[in-house]
Amino acid sequence: NSNRLNSAADPMASKREHLSGPRWLSSRPGKRWAEVFFLQWSVGWILIFGLIVAFKVYEPLRDTGYMIIGLGVSLPFVVYPALFPSMTDKQIPWYDRYWVKANVWVGIFGFVGNYFWTHYFYKVLHAKYTFPVEIQLNEVPFFLYLITHAYFMSYHTATTIVLRRYWTSVRSDSALVRALGSIVLVFSLSVFTAFMETFTISEVPYYSHDDKFMMYTVGSIFYGIYFYVSFPMFARIDESGKNWSLSRTAIDSLGAAMLVSIILDLTRLVMNTSLVSENLSILSATTTDQFPFLAQ
Repeated sequence: NSNRLNSAADPMASKREHLSGPRWLSSRPGKRWAEVFFLQWSVGWILIFGLIVAFKVYEPLRDTGYMIIGLGVSLPFVVYPALFPSMTDKQIPWYDRYWVKANVWVGIFGFVGNYFWTHYFYKVLHAKYTFPVEIQLNEVPFFLYLITHAYFMSYHTATTIVLRRYWTSVRSDSALVRALGSIVLVFSLSVFTAFMETFTISEVPYYSHDDKFMMYTVGSIFYGIYFYVSFPMFARIDESGKNWSLSRTAIDSLGAAMLVSIILDLTRLVMNTSLVSENLSILSATTTDQFPFLAQ
């Protein structure tokens, strides 16, 4: 019973029993190689993106320019490991490679986020995208689907490394202590990630909202819902036990997306019925009777 409780509180408990000490990177060569590359490219694309925003390179751009940026930051997560696989990956089928599964998981999750969840920000938090582009999918600029992939690959790689360090460092025999620590850490990482993304793109004029303070505070907690679920679920891929299949990876991502959808909509109902006041007027009750992505 104690072992089952420990495993439930800590998905890496069984793996940790066979390790000598705390670690940041995966003990599996293929996954470790992919994590290092993902981090390296994250530094690269974030620097490029920062320069684009700082020097307002985006101002004259239209569909083609934005698509080039989107492809430029997202494709290397797939193209480089495909063309220059690690020695470990060369010995296994492409569908068993961690980098493939990581991209599939994030790709599915990010697509659902853009296609469905963006409308929660439109309808509940009154955020708006006004990019001068015509290529859109469900009222979301298509290039944002590509940029989201880069963002989410970087987020989930970095937080997996942090979570692994915590999970392989905690030596308490109490499943409750580990579980509470994991909850606090995941919540902190999620809100910090959501806030920093909102803050760093605040100077882009094509992304706007009615109340900047509310978006930084309530909006960060709301956006953090994505990551409360996804960070610990993504971290489980090929982490302990038998390697995941590609189908399990896809199903797991879809399951995470469904759970986020449920939490988002329950939060919408709570916000619209309990938090609407003179001071929180941004949280209007315009969507209590239907899903935001169905509202007109």
